[in-house]
Amino acid sequence: MSKQFESSIPSDIRLLLRADAEQCWLHREVIPVLREVETRGGPPTEELGAALAYLEAMWDEATMRAHETDAAYGQLHSCEQAPEALAGPAGRYHASVRVLREIIADRVAPLVDQTFDFEKCQTGDGGLRIKDTRPGGCAPRAV
Repeated sequence: MSKQFESSIPSDIRLLLRADAEQCWLHREVIPVLREVETRGGPPTEELGAALAYLEAMWDEATMRAHETDAAYGQLHSCEQAPEALAGPAGRYHASVRVLREIIADRVAPLVDQTFDFEKCQTGDGGLRIKDTRPGGCAPRAV
């Protein structure tokens, strides 16, 4: 979003839009994959690595959205002008999204916060093999 466009939106509306976008992203992109990975009959073993990689990518995007939402919250409370009309509801919505974010973070962190070992393949294709160091883990192979 450009600075010029952002400056024309009141800070309370900006916070509402950011919080809503983050909440929708969590519900649409992160939670379904997290549920699939966590269920007992989740993805087959051969698809688990891809599901975890997708979850990690979606969580990275969710983290960026969280930073934007928190920045909008900080901007709302740093304004020296007259209080915004929706500052109270925007702050409460931000608080509820922050709680949702923390709940999901507690569930996602053990799945995506792992250490990978990188090594060159000896297969001649020059690819990069990613070795998952989790017990019984299986990570996808990136070329």
